[in-house]
Amino acid sequence: MDPEEKEGCDWELELLRLNSLLDLLRLAAASNSITVLMEFNSELLGKRVIGTFANNYGATKPDIFSYVVYEEEDDGSFLVYKADESGEQYGFSNGLSPAGSMAFPLVKLQKEPRWFSERFSHGHEHEQE
Repeated sequence: MDPEEKEGCDWELELLRLNSLLDLLRLAAASNSITVLMEFNSELLGKRVIGTFANNYGATKPDIFSYVVYEEEDDGSFLVYKADESGEQYGFSNGLSPAGSMAFPLVKLQKEPRWFSERFSHGHEHEQE
């Protein structure tokens, strides 16, 4: 598909900024499918973005990319989330996750996806901080 054809695609996508990484992990944990998190540096925001797509298999429109702006230096190949009677915990990991926790792969993109920057710049200017 050449660039002009891509511009004509009727892909409805909503960007949904969440309050915290914990909110994003709750959303991922509630999914009934495998959830992969994406990470990239946003030139528009000047910050690190971590997010995921709502996997609704086209059942609802628009598709939703839920994300957080994460300014900490934590790093790893997985984000591990655990909720139990003692509360909620999360952390970055490069290896095995503890029993009873969920590990979400963190895919690091080389650059900010065009679909993010285009939609963000056309409808979310007020969110920039």
